[in-house]
Amino acid sequence: MRVCLVSSPTASEFDRAVAESDAVRRISEKVPLGILTLAAVLEQRGVAVEVVDLNRLYYRYLRTSAGDRTFYAFAAQDIGALSFDVCGFSTICSTYPLTIRIAREVKRLHPEALVVFGGPQTSAVDAATLGAFPFVDLIVRGEADETFPALLDAVPDRDRIAKIPGVTFRDGERIVRNPAAPVILDLDKLPLPAFHLCPGLGACRVVPLELGRGCPFTCEFCSTSAFFGHRFRLKSPWRVIEQMRAIRQTYGNTRFSLVHDMFTVDRQRVVDFCEALMACGERFNWTCSARTDRVDDELLALMARGGCTDIFFGIETGSAHLQKSIHKNLNLAEAARQIRRAASHGIAPIVSLITGFPDETAVDLRKTVAFLMDTARLDNAKPQLNLLAPLAATPIHEQYRDRLVLSDSLSDTSWQGWQLDPADRELIADHPDVFPNFYAVPACLDRDYLKEFHDFYENSMLRFRWLMVALHRDCGDLLKVFEAWRAWRRKKRKAHPDPDKDGIPYYVRPEFANDLLEFVETSYLRRARNSRALGALLGFELAIRQESPDPPRPQLDDAPRLAPGVRLIRLNADYHQVLACLRSRKPLNEVPGGRVILAARDAGEEKLQVLKLSSLSAQILAMCDGTRSTRQIARRLRPGKELAGIPPDTVCLFSLAKLREQGLIRGSISPLATGNSI
Repeated sequence: MRVCLVSSPTASEFDRAVAESDAVRRISEKVPLGILTLAAVLEQRGVAVEVVDLNRLYYRYLRTSAGDRTFYAFAAQDIGALSFDVCGFSTICSTYPLTIRIAREVKRLHPEALVVFGGPQTSAVDAATLGAFPFVDLIVRGEADETFPALLDAVPDRDRIAKIPGVTFRDGERIVRNPAAPVILDLDKLPLPAFHLCPGLGACRVVPLELGRGCPFTCEFCSTSAFFGHRFRLKSPWRVIEQMRAIRQTYGNTRFSLVHDMFTVDRQRVVDFCEALMACGERFNWTCSARTDRVDDELLALMARGGCTDIFFGIETGSAHLQKSIHKNLNLAEAARQIRRAASHGIAPIVSLITGFPDETAVDLRKTVAFLMDTARLDNAKPQLNLLAPLAATPIHEQYRDRLVLSDSLSDTSWQGWQLDPADRELIADHPDVFPNFYAVPACLDRDYLKEFHDFYENSMLRFRWLMVALHRDCGDLLKVFEAWRAWRRKKRKAHPDPDKDGIPYYVRPEFANDLLEFVETSYLRRARNSRALGALLGFELAIRQESPDPPRPQLDDAPRLAPGVRLIRLNADYHQVLACLRSRKPLNEVPGGRVILAARDAGEEKLQVLKLSSLSAQILAMCDGTRSTRQIARRLRPGKELAGIPPDTVCLFSLAKLREQGLIRGSISPLATGNSI
């Protein structure tokens, strides 16, 4: 039997112009862990398996000239060209409509093949899916590692299929749901995922490895326990480390994302894992997910020593009232402390909050935003804001399923790109029971307002993080800044921002960044309480965005010059002191005025290194334009009193050497006279 397994894509509607962007490349690197694990199980049984990774296929689609074809047509043709007896599709909520359409076309091209669905989304809406889409033959609910192989053994015997737990199928006009399959208790027996079916794994920045399954908590909005069950299970430390070693030896990867929503529920298991890692003689870096009430300072310190670099904390809301109503039940003050502790140990806290809960008030929203912005002042923190989606089979969905509204303000949980294909929208409108996550629950707050604030927050923080933290501090509430921004936009444009231009939303386009800086410069600064500090941050952002001037002509081949991407920035307040005040919550009015010159350069991974220059360094860098030799720079140099008595030639050579060491200049640094060398 030949089996084709198709992963669920995490993106499918971007403009072709962004094909080479870092964000899209990262999407293409996402490894379909569940599909590869299932492929490994099948290979152990001698089944011939082919894997289609729709993320990588989408990246290829964006980079190739596909004419007027949509990704749906491109993917269906690619899969349809393969030979198989069974085609299994993994599903997630955000791209379920696309998966449905691709599967329909694959069934048309291979009418004799069996089309099987599995994964979180179809497990929650299995009966509705089979009722609506006759080309889907069977559905495997929950963990498929044992159910899917048993199903392959049973096909085409309907009587045998009827005895397999976890399968939903048709019996004539009747849809039959077999009892749920038991969860897999011994995760150690699962094989290493079939990474050999994932080309280019060695180039991936992070490789996912399953750490455990099951969540004992009952948050109102979350579907994890509905799919994996409430029983908490972890792989043994030796098994995880064994798999890490195998991947390192084969592909060279040493950085892993350990997949499990609640790794730290059992504290001793975490301790055992970290100690085993430190004793194994190899260094691995890894990320994980945890609750803030299931970590402490000692444990975080141990995790950092064991190689943990990032922790995902789902806080969900900054409102104590909502913490209770959604059954998250976190102590927010303690949550904030644990986030700071993680950051202090060098672990980057990824802090996720949600807005759009049915009973969320304006006061609740402001508390959520305040929590986000307090997190944002930590250098290595990664705060996120999401819009609520009524995920299928969650308590929120069950409570409001008869009152859902199809909204243009889609949740980012249901986000698959910048646009929604009209064919997807038609499916969503026709089948609300199959695609509830694309709908909105009734809420106290205006959904369009929440969607626009979400877009404003995410894109402004991505571009101007410290400026946004400072605006929040200055005003006391980023929502007030947003509302002032909206009013300014309406007055300037006489209308709301055009949400689309060439398929790219306004808040993603460069126009938004330009408009936001103009708003701060021409409107907000006039009434700011801390105009000096804000002016320094604004000046920095404006300088960074300026195009580099063309180098003067003619240039000398061996003359010192600024390294590519280096910019000199002149401000009227100390940029680093402003950041120090934001980090420590000190008053911004403590930042003194005075001329400050900075050098900024690209430090990789979309980060800038910003150096405060001494007057001497600034003087020298200003002359490093490629038209002056080292001797000419030395002759024009005016060292300060602190260097009195040291020959200018010596000062110049030493300073140039240090600047080159810092990566700020390139070119030859020639000795100036006999005996002068570096």
